[in-house]
Formats: sequence, structure tokens, C-alpha cells
Amino acid sequence: MPPALFAILLAAGSTAGWLPRSAVAFTCRGPMRGRSGGRCYSVPSDGGTECADCESASRSRRSFLQTIVVGSSSFGRSAQPAGARGYVRFPAKDLSNTYVFMRAGESLLEEDDTWSSNPLFLTNREAALSDMGQRQVVEACRYLKREGIDVTQGRYSLAASCADTADIVVEQLKLGRDRVVPEFTYLDGRGVGAWDFASLNKTQEAVWAMDVDEAGISGRGGRPPENDDGTPAETLGEQVTRLQNCISLLETLYTGDTILLIFPDGTGPALLSCCIGGIPLSRVHEFNYDSGEIRYDINYDSINALAAEPPSQDYLDIIQRGREELAELRRNPDALRNKKDLKFEEEQEKERLVLEARQLEDAKRNQEERIRQEQKRRDKREEEEKRKVEERQRSGGEDGGPVNPAVFAFAAIAGGAGVAMSGSGGDDESPVGVSTADNESTAEEMDISPVAVNGNSRQPEEDEVTRLGVSGVVNGMLTNGDMEDSSENMTATGGTAFNEEEYMADVQVEDAMESFEIEDYDEAWLGSITDILEETEVDANK
Repeated sequence: MPPALFAILLAAGSTAGWLPRSAVAFTCRGPMRGRSGGRCYSVPSDGGTECADCESASRSRRSFLQTIVVGSSSFGRSAQPAGARGYVRFPAKDLSNTYVFMRAGESLLEEDDTWSSNPLFLTNREAALSDMGQRQVVEACRYLKREGIDVTQGRYSLAASCADTADIVVEQLKLGRDRVVPEFTYLDGRGVGAWDFASLNKTQEAVWAMDVDEAGISGRGGRPPENDDGTPAETLGEQVTRLQNCISLLETLYTGDTILLIFPDGTGPALLSCCIGGIPLSRVHEFNYDSGEIRYDINYDSINALAAEPPSQDYLDIIQRGREELAELRRNPDALRNKKDLKFEEEQEKERLVLEARQLEDAKRNQEERIRQEQKRRDKREEEEKRKVEERQRSGGEDGGPVNPAVFAFAAIAGGAGVAMSGSGGDDESPVGVSTADNESTAEEMDISPVAVNGNSRQPEEDEVTRLGVSGVVNGMLTNGDMEDSSENMTATGGTAFNEEEYMADVQVEDAMESFEIEDYDEAWLGSITDILEETEVDANK
């Protein structure tokens, strides 16, 4: 007997007075127990060995010990079965709750033909329900209502598509949010390793074929290739561990409830169904769920009834195509590209094209701006030249018309020659290129627009003046023959006086031409010609 229990018994016996004197001497306080030696000196009655008080105490002690012995022996007996549930073992034939399995509606990633299994990205809104997925969930809720299924509890994965599905279920079935709560890890889908974020249509059939040929009864074979981004590469057996924990927890918490489980993929509910029914896990994809599909009253009998049916021809065709795709993937692992990487490369290419287009546009804009600035400078130069021409016209011509320097030069020479000839006494002769009008008219009154030389009228052009100079134009207008004729006429009429006047006029013109510059002729020639005209006018007045 344990020492603690023995001490309790001693204390109780000493209080009641039914322990032997040798055992309670150290605690004796009763009147029948002497202080000397702790013994009772009462005389036994009827020849007994003990007095009446001691005998009564002995009987009480024996009855107490018998009670203790009986109570101790009861600890070794088998206990009655308790009502609490524990860890569920598969196959599960006696579940205490009714289960409804549902796959979430189509997600945006599935709509984009992308298989996402990394648990880190399950909550991303890119995996939310598509428009089609929302309609699928609403239709599933209507099916539950038509069948009269009253859901009392619910669990859903943290995946974005499952969360959206749960929101619709709560709204359609009028459930409280405290009854439909998330399950953080146990309902997560299977990780596919390096095939994560690959094309769903190309990869899913290969995974199905791998499970059929390699998973086995317990699902321990058939592992996808490893990945370096943290995506788990799991077998079916590893996913079974999570599902078994989930169903065991629910069986422990609830009894007699109708529990709705919302899975993010079609393999999760099919796998749990096989575990409950004891179906080999290599057949799991025969029970695969479509997006938004719902099945109720999942138990051992219903699963085995479904497994008794032969697989469809569509399923057999999928497995055959999957074997071919699996062989190709293992032979050429790089053939299947991650859609996330492909999307990133596509975005990079778009950004590059946009950048190049922007650069071309900027270059074109800069070129147009340079052309516009050049045109503005050219227009400004033309305006400046036009302004200078207008200023020269206002200062050089009375009527504001264009002034030809060659005309002024020739007019000065012609005027000087006419004056000289008139001074030499030739009253009846007319000088070459000079009108027979009154000799007293000034140079401004003379008609100098056409220049007549030996009956030929010729107006020198401005370009010709620029190229040859004034002297060249004059020399071109007055040929050698003209000059000889003029000399003969002037000699016949005027004598040597005319020759001196002509020589002085020629000298003045040559001096004016030396000071004349083509680039800036608005000041050089004008002053010289003005001087010649003034001298000619003075001589004419004389």
C-alpha cells in the first residue's frame, strides 16, 4: 500500500478509535487508553482478551480494511466503453457524422489553364472564383436545397477559390459564419513539385497516369519531380495523412452533424472517399470531382457501391494519353514550361517593345522639332532679308519699287556721257543710250529702265549683277563695237573735251566699283552713284 494512503488510514483510525493500541499509542487521547506505555489497562469482560471498547474498535478496523481492499480491486477491472471518438482508422465503417464533399468552383487560374499547388500562393486573388465558378457554386447550393440536405457544420480550405465558395454557401444556405470556418492545412491540395504552375491540361493527365501505374494500394509511390521554389512534391500517401487528421478531428468534435467539406481540387475529396471505403488509392482518379461538383452521404457503403461500377471510356482514354505525356515529360523535362515564367517573359517582351516604340516616337518627335526650329530660323532669315530689301526700297526708290544697282551705275555713266556730249557742241547728235529729251533734265527724270545700245533694249538681271559686278554688266551691255561707234560719233561732234569728261566718269565708276561689295551693297555703291548724279546734274545746269 502506498505510504500516503497508509498515513491517511492511520489518521482516520485514530480519530474513530478502531485501530489497535499498538498502532495508535502515539495518538491516543481516549479515557480507556492509559498514558503509561500507551496501553489500555481496562479488565476484559467475559474472559475475553480485550475490553468492550477495544473489541469495538477492532471490528471497525476490520470493516474499513475490507472496504479498502474491495475498492482497490475495482481499479483492475475493465471499464465500460466511453462515448468519445478518437483517431479514425481507414477504412471507416462507423462514422458518427454525415459528410458532404464539394469541390470549389472554377478558379481564375484554372480558367487560364494553370495548375497552382504551392500552399504559399493559395490565398492569392489570382486563384479566386471565376464567373463560371460562381455560377457552379450557386447551382450546387440549389441542388442541396432540392435534396433537402441540412448542413449544420462546414470546413473549407484557405485557398481563395474555397473562401469564395464558402461565402456563397453561407449566403445561399443561410448558415452562420461561426458554423462554416476555415481549415488551415488539412484540406490543402497535393503539391506537384516542378510541375507547379504548368499547363493544367497537359500536366493533370500525366499525373493521373503516374498514380495509376506507380501509386499502389497505399499511395506511397508516384512522386512528382522536385522543385527549387518551395513547392512540395507529394505522393498520394502524404496527402492521406492530412485528410486522416481532418476527419479524426471532426469525429472528435461533433456527433450526428451534417458536415460540408470544401476542397480546392478534385483529387482531395476523391482521395478521402477512397480512404473511407477502403478502395486502392491507384483508382483515386476514377472518383475525381469536377469544378463545383457536390456529393452527399459519403460513407463506406456508398463509396463501395460507386467503386463497383467499371471506369468510363473517357477515363481510360485520359490515362492512355497521360502515359504518353508522362514519358515525354520525363524524357524532356524542359519541354513543360512554368506558365508564370512564360507570363513573365511575355511581359518583359511587351515592355521591351513598348520601350522601343517610345524611343522611336521620341526620336521622331526630336527630328520634327529640329526641322521646325530650322524652318523657324530660315523664316527668320528670310524675314530679315525681306526687311532689309524693303528698307533699301524705301531709301533708294521714290515709288518703293525694287532698285537694281546696275541700273543706277549705267544711268550714272549714261548721264555723264550725255552731258559731255552736249558740252562738246554736238547740238544735232544724240548720245548712245540717251534719250533726245531736254539735256537739262536730271538723272531722276531720265528713263533708265530699258537701256538702249545701238537700238537694242536690254535690262541687266540682279543675278547677273551679283555674278559679274556692275562693271561687268556695263561692259557686257556696251560692247567693243558700240564703244567704237560712240567714240566716232563723239569725236565728230565734241572733240577732245568729250573724251576727258568720259574718262573722268569712267574713273569715278571704277572707284565706286572698288568700294562696292556684293554681300553688303546697300551703302557702298549708293553713296558713289549719288555723288556721280549730283556732279552730272551740276554740269548739266551749267
